[in-house]
Amino acid sequence: MLLTFVCLGDVVAITAGAVVLWRTPWRGPSREGLLLALLTLATLVLLGGGAKCLAGGFAMMRGLCHALFCVLLPLFVLRAVRLVAVARACATCLAITAVAGEGCYLWACLVEPFRLEVTTATITSPRLAGIRPLRIAVVADLQTDAITPWEVAVFDRLVAEAPDLVLYAGDYLQLRSPEFECELPALQAQLRRLRPPLGSFAVDGDVDVHGAEAVFAGTDVQVLRDATVSLPDLPIDVVGLTRMRSRAPFVDAGTVRRLGGTRFPIVLGHAPDFMLSALRDGLDRDALFVAGHTHGGQVQVPWFGPIVTLSAVPRWLAGGGVFRHGSTWLACSRGIGMERDHAPRVRFLCRPQLLLLELGGAPDPNRR
Repeated sequence: MLLTFVCLGDVVAITAGAVVLWRTPWRGPSREGLLLALLTLATLVLLGGGAKCLAGGFAMMRGLCHALFCVLLPLFVLRAVRLVAVARACATCLAITAVAGEGCYLWACLVEPFRLEVTTATITSPRLAGIRPLRIAVVADLQTDAITPWEVAVFDRLVAEAPDLVLYAGDYLQLRSPEFECELPALQAQLRRLRPPLGSFAVDGDVDVHGAEAVFAGTDVQVLRDATVSLPDLPIDVVGLTRMRSRAPFVDAGTVRRLGGTRFPIVLGHAPDFMLSALRDGLDRDALFVAGHTHGGQVQVPWFGPIVTLSAVPRWLAGGGVFRHGSTWLACSRGIGMERDHAPRVRFLCRPQLLLLELGGAPDPNRR
């Protein structure tokens, strides 16, 4: 239904816009700007507003993306051809804008989603003094509807890195039955290639309609739902949050108490909003918080960051990376995949990201 509407909207918008732009003579820069502004507004309302009414917010993003890159920029080229004889400077500007915009769109669709960035960081804590350095791989938002050579290449890299511990931060297969059951064996075949000595742990995501346990059934990955696992012979606990618990700051004394003591806690959640406990509410614990969910926004603007994050954390954190806030380490991954279904499948200035964290000891600053 949405695809039919978008295609019909394209035809209507391009036809009407072509007639208007070809028949309207040059009347000066100010009137030209007004004409293009009105045309842009009408196209955005038609495709963006209509898509939102049909299928919601993600569909609106897709409609707006389609309106800009598949309707307006081609019309700008048409207008440039129409004006080249009477207003060469304006025609040149329109042509450059259209070509640059289409180039960015093709890059965001065909290139950047497959340029994996491996981000490494060293996490230190006095609680880890005396242990050998441990390597942790964070795999967030694989979020795919098919296991393609891209996903296989990501697991190739994971196998090559040989992590001691793997953390899966939710959103694995964005499929419903029966497509889910058809694609699941291909994903599980990749999961079985990894055999980290300290194990693999996962939490639920938003798109996993059958739950993470269905995704990881028959593999060595352990799903944690508000549960804690102590790593053998190491002063490290892995705390896995449910989907809803990851979306709010810690408010219960039990969770806060688990972050104390002599053991180093790694708190894994899907959404990063639980990190607001450290960012906003004054929780200062020697711990590592790990999440995904934001995809880094998928589209980022220089000096601004992600346009949309679907999270309450600051943009600098939602944009992806590893940061230290007081005694707490915060790691938010931009993820491997993208939104599926009605959302635009693009990444721009926001490469997919695999986090590799090395845990090691550090001297206690209070010890003399």
